[in-house]
Amino acid sequence: MRNPLVIPLLVAASVAFASSSSGHKQSPPEKKQDGSSQKKAALASSLAVNVRDGVRFTLNVRNNGTRMVELKFPNGKTHDFYVLDESGREIWRWSKGRMFTQTLQNKLIKAKENAVFADSWNASNAHGKFTAVAVLASANHPVEERVQFALR
Repeated sequence: MRNPLVIPLLVAASVAFASSSSGHKQSPPEKKQDGSSQKKAALASSLAVNVRDGVRFTLNVRNNGTRMVELKFPNGKTHDFYVLDESGREIWRWSKGRMFTQTLQNKLIKAKENAVFADSWNASNAHGKFTAVAVLASANHPVEERVQFALR
């Protein structure tokens, strides 16, 4: 004996379950004692490029908040640096050819403290104007910074 309502009920139940269990829920902003709200994570980032003796890239991520911030990384690659030429073509990438662990990891940044990620590029025979791009590969607080620089 077949019941014609079984399939439509299963479909409706599946849709109801999927819509209630999926989607990203944001937690409400924290409330101060005076009733005003503030952002949970107050991260600021900057990229510095030093062109003496090769090219040195430094990504600085600062926690300007009053609480510790946890950066979550889906694997061993916490950051990346790459360089674009004037036409926007990628000419170098720090992570190219490297292998990274497939283990989840995290990094805690205390209130008013910094996390610094730095690497170098041996830019021999490179001349002209370039754009350096730094990427923080955090799943919950991704960051991308760009800085233009020149090599003579």
